[in-house]
Amino acid sequence: MRRKIVFLVVILLLIGGVIGLIRFFSGRSGATGELRVDSQPTVSIFLDNRHIGRSPYKDKVASGEYTIKLTPESAVDSPASWQGQITIGPNLLTYVNATLSDSELTSAVDVLWLTKTSGRASEVSVTTNPDGATLLIDNETKGVTPLAISDLSAGDHTLTVTSPGFAPRTLKIKATAGYRLIVTVKLALSGEPMPTPTEEATPSPTLKTTPKATPTKIATSSATMPDPTKPFVTIKDTPTGFLRVRMEPSTAATEAAQVKPGEKYHIEDEQSGWYQIKYSGTNEGWISGQYATKTE
Repeated sequence: MRRKIVFLVVILLLIGGVIGLIRFFSGRSGATGELRVDSQPTVSIFLDNRHIGRSPYKDKVASGEYTIKLTPESAVDSPASWQGQITIGPNLLTYVNATLSDSELTSAVDVLWLTKTSGRASEVSVTTNPDGATLLIDNETKGVTPLAISDLSAGDHTLTVTSPGFAPRTLKIKATAGYRLIVTVKLALSGEPMPTPTEEATPSPTLKTTPKATPTKIATSSATMPDPTKPFVTIKDTPTGFLRVRMEPSTAATEAAQVKPGEKYHIEDEQSGWYQIKYSGTNEGWISGQYATKTE
């Protein structure tokens, strides 16, 4: 009798393990949405490190949040891979369009998906990398990213994002009543030289940016000062000529200041690819590690 009980327990555990594996590999829930992926060049597509196919791709996928990775298959050159987060909603479409180049900085990626809202309005939420890009809808300037628009008319629209030093990106979108369209755009460096600023009558140069409610402080670090205490970061060259300092380690956080290429700052803390630095003596803020070299 004891052997029979042990045998039954083992069988039940095996069945439970198989069901768990099926659920893990098939998705987060029984509901499915549609995933479409277009790319240049052709890429292998991975969801949560599981290979699901190659572009162009169109298939039903269990709804949920995923880490998607696009790995080029080109044997001639070696374009950079891209990885990001996507959400697939039940009975909804998620679309990824990628143009991959020899580095991540010169690659462009668009990701769009829908989420259901409680109201009947058609909404759109746009984030970009880098943030602070100018957003235009139907050639009308709406503001700077990240930006949410809650009163967009339902139907087809043209969405454009531009940022100095980056190639503009234009998408055809469709706003749907009762849904919010989530748009994330990774801009590619344009490869074009930055235009030379026109001389002005004032003795000091002025940096032209999108107007804000309060002026942005420029954090300074004297070039003659010795290196700060290790670990520290050195600011790399950026397409804009400065690097934004954020209140929190996120591109959606408020801009507190700007630091310049070549400046060095002591690292107060690190978090998810961000460095917390101390600038202007006592102020603290976060910078993206993408444009900073760490010295330990």
